[in-house]
Order: sequence, then structure tokens, then C-alpha cells
Amino acid sequence: MNIDNINLGYFEGDHSSTCSYCHKGKSYSLGFSTNKLYPSTYQSMMDRGWRRCGTYYYKYNFTLNCCLSYTIRANALLSQQKKGQRKIAKTFLKVVQSDLLINKVEDLKQVIQQISKNLKQKQESKQLNKQPQQLQQKIEPKQKIIEVKQKPQKISEEIIQSLRLHFKQFQEIITQNIQEVIQLFKEYFDQKGFKLEEVQQIFQINVNIDTIQIFPSQVNNKGDYYSNFMMLIYGLNKKLLFQDFPVNKFALQLIPFVQKNFISNQFLFIQEPNGFLSIFTKENEQKANLHLNQIEKLIVQEKQKVINEQNVLNQQKQNIKIIDALTFKSNQFQIGNMKVLLKPAECTEENFQLYKRYCKEIHGSAKESKDGYSSFLCEQGLDQKKFIQSKIDSSKLLFMGCFHMRYYLGDILVAVGVVDITETALSSVYFFYDPIFEEFNFGTFGALVEIEYVQLMNQYFPDFKYYYLGFYLQNTNKMSYKGDFEPCELLCPETYTWVELTKELRKEIDKRQAQQINQRQLRISKQNVQIIDDMKINDKSFYGQIQVSLKGKILRLSQLNFDMNKLYKYLDNGYCRFGRQLMEKLIFGI
Repeated sequence: MNIDNINLGYFEGDHSSTCSYCHKGKSYSLGFSTNKLYPSTYQSMMDRGWRRCGTYYYKYNFTLNCCLSYTIRANALLSQQKKGQRKIAKTFLKVVQSDLLINKVEDLKQVIQQISKNLKQKQESKQLNKQPQQLQQKIEPKQKIIEVKQKPQKISEEIIQSLRLHFKQFQEIITQNIQEVIQLFKEYFDQKGFKLEEVQQIFQINVNIDTIQIFPSQVNNKGDYYSNFMMLIYGLNKKLLFQDFPVNKFALQLIPFVQKNFISNQFLFIQEPNGFLSIFTKENEQKANLHLNQIEKLIVQEKQKVINEQNVLNQQKQNIKIIDALTFKSNQFQIGNMKVLLKPAECTEENFQLYKRYCKEIHGSAKESKDGYSSFLCEQGLDQKKFIQSKIDSSKLLFMGCFHMRYYLGDILVAVGVVDITETALSSVYFFYDPIFEEFNFGTFGALVEIEYVQLMNQYFPDFKYYYLGFYLQNTNKMSYKGDFEPCELLCPETYTWVELTKELRKEIDKRQAQQINQRQLRISKQNVQIIDDMKINDKSFYGQIQVSLKGKILRLSQLNFDMNKLYKYLDNGYCRFGRQLMEKLIFGI
């Protein structure tokens, strides 16, 4: 129980204002304030489209906003620097590795100007000797997969009951062949150091389920029905056995087993790679065979995707290495002559003065107050006492919370990267720097440093691999650059699943941005996943389990005798913003 996790009394009304990006239409958001959240809770919120500004947490209203804004993240382990980014990294490294900086940091501006002049002269000399080359690459358009929706069919209770009996038999088959099932994942279990006897015991217990759901299909090229049977088996075993093993790989491993053992005179079953099980009646055997061929092709594509990802990892050798790995620690490292320290976020005169210079000379804003800066970039909105100890090297700790990544040349602070750190990700909040570095694209360089920081920490914390960049707005220059940190993903605002930002998706976003707001289609995910509408979910049975402190006693709401209509109103206000999953995290910290 975490009483201090969030104060639901701090909910603020829905906010609307002139859009700060296009300066034409309206921007709408909803939010709340609280003292602190657990990093894991904030991670779950980011994966539902939330961001923070100090201790204020907000989410854009996607259905009303003039500018389409998507939560964006990159998998730092797959990150491949683009040509322009490599050039920025090379140039900046030359600056911070220059011998001119070693003993002359006290006159930094003059030294930087001289280094810049020397670099420009070298560049001009290279251009004179270089013949222009133009390469044209023909890109074949990807084939779009269009799912034709059919009219929802009526559920046959006779078929449903028959399917439930089949699934009961299937559970028995898995239990009887449990050792064969475990062997499918032996390599993974061995890597994790799990004993197969313990795995067998856990798996066998979690096969006995009675909450299987069966749905009629609404897509012509899929089964007549589909079920969450395999996803339930995966979900019940995930926490103890498959914590970092994705459901699609789990399903792909089980496909041969399903086809080998699950034989029926009434139905044909085909395991979908996304975890769902497609069910065809015998009358649709031809349709089932066609779908099975598609699945087999998809398996080949998935295998090729793994190969491509491995190739990308191999190509990362071409990335410019920025951080000196020999000096790297979780809280400090070197970049040439520059030292970088990771410190808990706090408002000091040193970083405030740097922020003021940055705002004045880069953004033309000279009215920055210390209080405003402190509440914007220095608040400890996340629990700073949280940390994880590495299972690979027990001397390594991953501290979570709100931090400033401070860049120093000698004793001079030249930049600050404001970041949030959770169990699985580093989230970039803001970056400001000394204006004398403006021509060297310090902002992009800082993002490359943060990505490499995630890569280096991942050696000790395998789940720590994502880099969140806030919101991506394709029609705004100062926000569209985030899509350059490839490969990256956007969060679908309807299904809350991650979708790769491809050229096709970019074109689709441009098309939707040009449409009237009330005519836009919101969903960008093509997965067969239901729409998640927090406003329409009505399961609030957990309200009675909420505990409160009253006169020194901890009591559940269900134990109190006074009229709680007002309190329920506050809870409902939060529920419509978060839905059950996040609401439970915010109240119970689970």
C-alpha cells in the first residue's frame, strides 16, 4: 500500500489554449498534480500517452487537438545514426578533444570560435577537392494490407460450449506433454538459469485456467472465431517465467506444437503470431488453409526480421562512439575533454544562469524567473529513492527518478540534459546549453549521448533499452526531428500499442493532418487489438479496497460509514482519465 503515491484531490480541469506549435488552432489536454510517483507508475503512464512538466502530469486530447501529436520512443539497442547525425558527432568530438581546450577553458568563448574557424577552413579545403556525387535509390512501395471488415456474426452458444470443451482437452494435452512444451523454450530457460524441474512445476499449475474468452471474428480473412487461450497461458506464466520474452515469439514457438497435437473433427485451429488463436469451422477448411499459408509466410518474415535486426546490430559498429567506455560509470563519464555527471535534478544558480543565457540567445526569451525554471525542470516528480541492483554485476546500480545530466569543460557548466529514468527507459525532458555551441548542434549531440548511455547501461540491466523523446508532431520542425532517431515507434492513441514510424506511416499522418479534425481516423495500429477507451470502462469494484488513514487507523473505504459520494466523485474524475489498469497503479502502486 502506497498512501503517498498520489493525491487524487489535486485533479485539475481539462485545459484548452491556442496551440503553441501551429499558433492557429486549439490544443486540449487533461491533467493532475501530485508530489511524486513511482518510476514504474510513470513508465506505465508514458505508455498510455502521458507526460510530466514538473509535478504536473498531462495528456493531450487526441480527438480535439488541431495538431496530431504522438508519443514517440526509440529502441536504443537498434539505434542507427544517420549520416547527418554521424557528421554532428564527429564535429563535436573534434571540438571537445581539441588541444586548445586543455588549458584554456577560462576563455571558453574565444577558444570555441578559434576551433570553429579551423574546422570550417578544413571543410572548405575538402570541398574543393571533392567531386559532387548524386545517388538515386529507387524505393519500392510496400504493399498495404487491407483488412475487409464483415458484419458481426451472431454467437452460437452451441459452438461456444463445444469450443470450451476443446480448450479443456487442449489444457490436458499441454499438461500431459509439459516436458515437450518446456523443451521449446529450453535455450531461453538455460540462459536465464532456470531449473527445468521448477519451470515444469510452475507451468503445469498455470495451465489450469477457466477464464478463456471466445469471440466471433469481424475480419473476412481471419477465422470464424478467435480466442485468447494462448495469451492467457502466456500471461499467467509471464511474471515468473517469460518476463522479457515477447508474446509473439512465445506464440511462434508453440505453432508447431499446436498443429501437431490439437486435432478436431469439428474445428481447425491456427495460432496467430500476435498470441490469439484463430478458429475455423470445418466448412471453411479452404479458407483455413489459405490463412495457414499466410501465417507460414509471416513466420518467414519474422525470422527475416530477426536477421535484419541482427544486421542492424552489426552495422552499429559504424556508429560514432561518443562516450569513453573506459571512464563510464552509471553516474559519470568522459567525452573527450568534457566530463558528464548524472545528478538528481535541483535548481542551482549555476544551471539557472546557463538556462537564462540559453533562453535569451537561442529562443529570444529574456523573462525567465528562477521559480519558473525550478518548477519546470528541477522538480523531483518521481520517487528518487528507487534503484535496481544488476543481476549481472552486483556492484552496478540503476538509480531511477528525475536527473540532470551535466556537461562540464573544466569547471565550466556548458550543458544540461534533463532526463527521467525508469526500470526500462530513459525519457528526455529538455536540453539546454551555452549559446557559444549553437552552430555545433549540441541538442542533437546530447540526444546521441543519451542513447549511448542507455546502450552502455543495458550491459548490466537488459530491460533498460528504450529512449523516450516526448511527443512527435510531424508538421512542426522543432518536434519532427525526433523521428530522425531511427528505428523509432509511435504510440497508437486507440490501442496503446507501438507502431514503427515508416515512410508509409509518415505519409498517412500528413494526409490525416490535412483533414478536418472530426473526420480524422485516430488508429495507426494494424494489429487485431480492441480499442481501449478509458472513459467507457465501468469496472470500479476495486474502489472498496482502497485504504485511507483515519485517526491513526488504516481502513478500507468499504469499512467507513459516512457518505462517500463526494470521494467517489473524485475517484471517478481520475478513473475517466486513466482506466482501471493505471488507476490501480496510481492508488496502490502495483
